[in-house]
Amino acid sequence: MNREKQVSTDTALRLLSRGLGLLLATDMWRLWPDLRMLFGQGTFLDGRIILVQQRPDTLSIHTLIANLPKSPLARLEWIHFFGLLYIICSLAAFFDRYTRPAILGLFILHYLFFIANHTWSYGADYLAQTGLFFSVIFCSIGNRWLPRYTWTALGSKLFRLQLTAVYFFAGLGKAIGPTWWNGEAVWKAIQQPLSPALLSIPRSAHQFPSIWTALGIATLLLEIGYPLLWVNKRIRIYISTGIILMHIGIALTMGLIHFSSLMIWYNLCAWDHPLLHRIAKPLIKPLETTEPTLQVRTATADLDTRKGGNNNHIK
Repeated sequence: MNREKQVSTDTALRLLSRGLGLLLATDMWRLWPDLRMLFGQGTFLDGRIILVQQRPDTLSIHTLIANLPKSPLARLEWIHFFGLLYIICSLAAFFDRYTRPAILGLFILHYLFFIANHTWSYGADYLAQTGLFFSVIFCSIGNRWLPRYTWTALGSKLFRLQLTAVYFFAGLGKAIGPTWWNGEAVWKAIQQPLSPALLSIPRSAHQFPSIWTALGIATLLLEIGYPLLWVNKRIRIYISTGIILMHIGIALTMGLIHFSSLMIWYNLCAWDHPLLHRIAKPLIKPLETTEPTLQVRTATADLDTRKGGNNNHIK
């Protein structure tokens, strides 16, 4: 048991960065048909409006492309080049190849695409940037004064702390108003036409207010009770499983698949959920720390240690 816990702590952030790379590559591939319309020269928003939305004194993908010469390829724009570079860095992080430049490049590109200009930014983009930050600091950049295991263990603990703060204050904000206590907020959330839901809830389901009230209160208890994950393993497994089920419900009923997948992966890696060892076993095995074994030469029949040994074959 001790060795399993040690392996999980040592590899948690490396697993986090690999899974994050796959999720971000998938999300950019999903945006690929609309890259020109959202970020390129063919954007349907006026350039001045985009600049107003940009953070002051920062470089975004819009301003970067605006200062580049025309693309030498007629059918492709610079935005496609940067989008392809984003996917390459993401896949390199997932396959654990050229990890340091891949994660650092992905961190910069993600900022240019989704953080510097918040025209197209969503909560999931900021959460992904947080995961990339931890990956850069605690996976790519070492610490000369601390052993690697101690450094990554510190990063894993800090990542847990920031997740705790995110969930706790999100639950605290929900608990202030009455809509989460009476289920109104849950009902409104699943009826929003934001993304195509995988599981559509008919409007006639409003006849069962007790269900939505129960789901709203359960959400509050899970988020406000998130700090209890630090108490012991028995409580941890119940709360983390409840959080994972909550995000599965969000993905199914609201269509927020990228956000839900991101938060599920974060919780699996942060708290060493048993499900992590099932779905990520091929990723965990190469990352396990193995201690070197002492190579001992096998004795042969020619060697006899009695009375000086039978060493006639040695001249």
